[in-house]
Amino acid sequence: MESSPRPFSAATRKENLEQLAAEIFDVLVIGGGITGVSVARDAAMRGFRTALVEKGDFAQGTSSRSSRMIHGGLRYLENYQVSLVFRCCNERRVMRRIAPRLVRPLPFLYPLYRGQTPAPWKLRLGLTLYDALSLFRNVQRHRWLEPEEVARREPLLGGRGLLGAARFYDAQVDDARLTMEVARAAHREGAVVTNYAQVIDLLQAKGRVCGAVVRDRIGGAEIEVRARVVVNATGVWVDTVRQADEHFRGRTVRPTKGIHLLIPRHRLPTQHAIAFDSPRDGRHVFLFPWRELAIVGTTDTDYEGDLDSPAASWEDVEYLLEALAYVFPGAQVGPEDVVSTYAGLRPLLYAEGGTYALSREHQILESPSGLITVAGGKLTTARLMAEQIVDRVERRLAEEFGVEARRPCCTREPIPGAERARPEAVLGDEAVHTYLVNTYGASAAWVMAYVEENPALGERIAPELPYLMAEALYAVQHEMAVTLNDVLIRRTHVIYEARDGGLERARAVAQVMAPRLGWDEAEVTRQVEAYAAQVALTRAWRG
Repeated sequence: MESSPRPFSAATRKENLEQLAAEIFDVLVIGGGITGVSVARDAAMRGFRTALVEKGDFAQGTSSRSSRMIHGGLRYLENYQVSLVFRCCNERRVMRRIAPRLVRPLPFLYPLYRGQTPAPWKLRLGLTLYDALSLFRNVQRHRWLEPEEVARREPLLGGRGLLGAARFYDAQVDDARLTMEVARAAHREGAVVTNYAQVIDLLQAKGRVCGAVVRDRIGGAEIEVRARVVVNATGVWVDTVRQADEHFRGRTVRPTKGIHLLIPRHRLPTQHAIAFDSPRDGRHVFLFPWRELAIVGTTDTDYEGDLDSPAASWEDVEYLLEALAYVFPGAQVGPEDVVSTYAGLRPLLYAEGGTYALSREHQILESPSGLITVAGGKLTTARLMAEQIVDRVERRLAEEFGVEARRPCCTREPIPGAERARPEAVLGDEAVHTYLVNTYGASAAWVMAYVEENPALGERIAPELPYLMAEALYAVQHEMAVTLNDVLIRRTHVIYEARDGGLERARAVAQVMAPRLGWDEAEVTRQVEAYAAQVALTRAWRG
């Protein structure tokens, strides 16, 4: 159950808005993606009075639209980014230790076919280096499988000049769930964390940034949040925030779009994640088992559209289906098999000439005004990025304000709520039981308590999925969900996993939330309409 004196609830959100207006904070973090919440957790654990504001929901942007991997970045070795791979491998090990329920080992196969690059010896050499950069502490060292063993383990990969396959390990994660648990961990440490609180301007005094003007996107009020140091951790939106700084001198990030397809697992029944190359341009593509689905991705194309509403196009989907047909010709997967899609934007470091040489590196920038901005980076290294950012914040607070940290960085400690759970934590049918324990850990008992109180909440949101109606109530009471989108997109993933996106049951879910959030029937209808617009984005490629 919750260890915090206050639940991380929609009601607490209202109290937090009052605190934001009333106090002066040591550090204000702008951005509620995985980087921002990691910064807030680190700063709060060091003893700094910390606030975090997010213009939408936690993980609403890139942090809920990734490939759901914590990985060492094998492909970065092709560009000789050895130091980046070493950091990623180290952070993969750290994340598996501090969030073992959420970050789980995942075996990969990388098949090679006659006439394909790299040559088998080169791939095996690269994987030996990959093992070494992991300090030989990964789940297992890589193995080379001969064609007969590949065909036995994964029949869809056999034939067509198969030379063999490399088998290695990375890790899989529910990105939105990890972001939520880190946000709640920051809250437990005393950070004042608020979603749907949009920065509309920066406060400045004597040429220094000293806070932000924040609009409550639910209630409509505007408040001033004052802080000694302000951190801009808004991903692809960092330049939007920086434009309010008088020292803004041009772009920092270059958004590129990556899309994923969700396909029924029985159409692509693999036991491993499969890494393979697109026949069109040689780009790496991955297939990941995900419950009863397979996730296939990703693309990498420049993006100039609305940062809040990226969507897959027909060209994106065609690209991935073409790659699937090349590697899995016997599966005969077509457009009709695509359950849904999602699109996310990578905050790549901007460079003239279109280079990707530093594609997943990050930079920490300090403006003459004092605004600290983190640009670039990736999910795997978010904890490390946060440590580096808060190191700078700590120095600034000590040198300029005489504020000292009470503890050194301690984010290598386990994340509360992300530990392994006992299997007996909940009761119910096997699919629901497994899902609830894996998702909520010990807090699954809260979900089941709602069901015991009101058995109607034990109904599934969609018949073919394990999600329960009780989760909507839990999300409002314990995960600061304040919109229907929060529940059906990020607290659960109904939007991506149900054939109809969950539209048939969307109103029923909204009605479960309504009494706790004060919605009347008109607001319930508005919430359903807003959700329908998001479902339409997942299907926009059908044109």
